[in-house]
Amino acid sequence: MVRKIENGVIGKRVRGWGMLFLSGLFLLYLAGCSEFTPLELKKAPELVEAVEANRILDSLNEEEAREKVKGFLYPFEEFKEIDPERFQFPEGGSPAYITREEAIEEIDFLFKVLKYGYAGYGLFGGDDSFQESRKRIIEELAEQDYISTGKYSSIIINNLFFINDGHFRFGDTFLFTRHHFHYSREIDFARDERGYYKIKNGEQIYLDSVNGKDPEEYLKFSLDEEGKLVYRLAKVTPGDGWPYPVTLSFSGNQNSDELVNLFPIQSMGFDRIIYEAYEREGYPVIVHRIAPGWEEEEMKRFTDGARELKSQKVAILDIRGHIGGSDEYGRRWVQNYTGSLRTPSTGRIMVDLRTQTAQQFQARWYEETGRDSGWAESRFSPAEGGWSNINFSKPRFHTNDRYLIVLIDDNNASAGESFVRFLKQVENVIIIGSNTSGVSTVGNVGTFFLPHSAIPIQMGVSLFLDSDLAMREGIGIEPDIWVDPRNSVELAIKFANNYLR
Repeated sequence: MVRKIENGVIGKRVRGWGMLFLSGLFLLYLAGCSEFTPLELKKAPELVEAVEANRILDSLNEEEAREKVKGFLYPFEEFKEIDPERFQFPEGGSPAYITREEAIEEIDFLFKVLKYGYAGYGLFGGDDSFQESRKRIIEELAEQDYISTGKYSSIIINNLFFINDGHFRFGDTFLFTRHHFHYSREIDFARDERGYYKIKNGEQIYLDSVNGKDPEEYLKFSLDEEGKLVYRLAKVTPGDGWPYPVTLSFSGNQNSDELVNLFPIQSMGFDRIIYEAYEREGYPVIVHRIAPGWEEEEMKRFTDGARELKSQKVAILDIRGHIGGSDEYGRRWVQNYTGSLRTPSTGRIMVDLRTQTAQQFQARWYEETGRDSGWAESRFSPAEGGWSNINFSKPRFHTNDRYLIVLIDDNNASAGESFVRFLKQVENVIIIGSNTSGVSTVGNVGTFFLPHSAIPIQMGVSLFLDSDLAMREGIGIEPDIWVDPRNSVELAIKFANNYLR
């Protein structure tokens, strides 16, 4: 039975390991260090270890990390910045053609804005990469008196291929490489002290290798159709989503190699729901898929709703398709759910680009979209060296004596991924689904337009790096249990019935 409680929807979005559970996390950064005491889960002893491993960040020493981060920041020795008045917003559409002279003038403008206004400039190679790109573009434009804006756009995009930033958009094209979740339901594996095995004719057949490698690389915790924990073949790979073939080699001379295709799993499009709550089979299900910063009343409804779960031993939080917005939704929700006096942190390293170009680019964008530009003008106020201090935001772990199942998918991006990071700081949370989008490295985005072609360019003025400094753009955050996100609500309920009642 499904009982509807309340909902708030704003528009519609068009989509363009076997036996474990969660446990305590690790260090509690409050007044000293202590370990969480996990809930007991005798039915799935391996899950405790696996989830804990998925929470720990291999943090660098702060001094060492600070030096490494400096290597990602362009070293401004002089400032030849953009006149703020050049950040204009066109009233009409993009023209069909522009002249060579107009194109070359725009390219000069574009690469100045990138140098002084894009926080990823140093991250993606600095002058060496960007000036070589500019040179190639100019060469391709040299022989053309007029050029269509479509061809012109393609030339620029093809020469910015080295940028891997899910927030960076040129025209309608996002410049980053997505990594797809590939998965097979064909064989269920279990594991013992010898390794991974399948059952064939009542016999345990052990897996020696997958594609000649350690099976550990290809086997992930999953759920079978009854919600029981198993291991299944899965792999996250870059590319455009074609099937990924693997060869399985088993122990024993009588067992020949077996070829299995891992098929790409892609989630569906969802309505842009701020807050919806319903009940299914006795479990409360909370839905949240977008976090618009200007909807204060809806934010309050969603975050206050977390307090209603205090008496619930098990609840499901469905944030599949969360495309982003304001991090405050996730922070306040976790604070209200746990009853903590403090909100969770990002657990990341942050630094802002603070040049005149970055400040005015953001401020003009805020003004154009009808928002107060004061925050942008203050936060990105020009600083010596062009950068803010490097800020380290350590995790603030929260105790929790209930189970919270969180559903994610490949559409979680930006603030939708921040929410997952906040939830990973809460005890007894288990995350089910696929890897997220991996759109979180260069944030605080705005849009400007090229002056003649009127092509829009979206980019960010802040860097957000994980404490291990690993680049996860396009790869995202891994779940604890890997399943096809399209039927994860049903699987989560079956899992809860099997292990959490």
